[in-house]
Amino acid sequence: MTAARSSPLVDARTAYARRAHSVFIEVAPWRVMAPGPDPIQGSVPGAIRTSVRSDFAGRPTATSGHLPLPEPGAVHAALLAHGVGPADDLVLYTRRIEELSSAARAWFVLTWAGFRSVRVLDGGLPAWTRAGGPTGRAGKTRPAAPLQGCSVRSPTSSPPPLPADGGRRVLDVADVLEIADYGTLLDSRPMGAYDGAPDDPRTGHVPHAVHAHAVELLAPDGLLRSPTEMRKWFLYRRAIGSHEVGAYCGGGVSSALLVLAGALLGQQVGLFVDSWSAWARDESLPVERGAALTRSAAVDTDCA
Repeated sequence: MTAARSSPLVDARTAYARRAHSVFIEVAPWRVMAPGPDPIQGSVPGAIRTSVRSDFAGRPTATSGHLPLPEPGAVHAALLAHGVGPADDLVLYTRRIEELSSAARAWFVLTWAGFRSVRVLDGGLPAWTRAGGPTGRAGKTRPAAPLQGCSVRSPTSSPPPLPADGGRRVLDVADVLEIADYGTLLDSRPMGAYDGAPDDPRTGHVPHAVHAHAVELLAPDGLLRSPTEMRKWFLYRRAIGSHEVGAYCGGGVSSALLVLAGALLGQQVGLFVDSWSAWARDESLPVERGAALTRSAAVDTDCA
């Protein structure tokens, strides 16, 4: 099942044609994304069932966000229990189109942890069925030892092994403050969360962050928008260029979709995994409500 490094996105027809050479991983979101019964019965046959909280997040601490990164070794151990190694061709998908960011979070964690061929199924399970892909019983769920019991990687621990594409950039608070001032920091939450509540001083956004609701990257059919459309979307937010670009949300899930889209465009986007769930609790950190202040015209963001 070994495959060469490729695009982080795969369309359903290609995934179906290469199904014998891939390991399919179904990723459940950390919270319910849509009401009502599941519209599709069954899963990609033999898929490994995982979830964001138990498999692609570590145990929260007093200073972390609610979905911190797990230990990279624990990520390897969990998949190794299914016979999956870092060189296997992994295809991640979600059951509903509005859950695509959960697959993006899994992609971020797996590539950060050193897995070399990881792709997100564009459009998820609905696109798979539209392409003629069968549904049936998934494989067994993850092993009994959940990743949520693992501690968060400490700053002094060894960095995870880098994949062939150079890895992912994980941002800390100092990075976020610098990027907000001199680069472009994207806030992928809905506008209501970005604006904040007038009577709550710890709601709002990181000063100078640009509103960039991740759901806008999805077309009505659940597929990611075309590269041309996404590039225009990023350019409008001054998020294409040689300057640094970062992203955050509530817990590092919807913003992972911005990292994935950036990778498709050749633009590195760093991820502040702890996101607003950690930022808001630290009263020493600044908060801005309403529209973001305009950065100085002297700051060259090189968006050409």
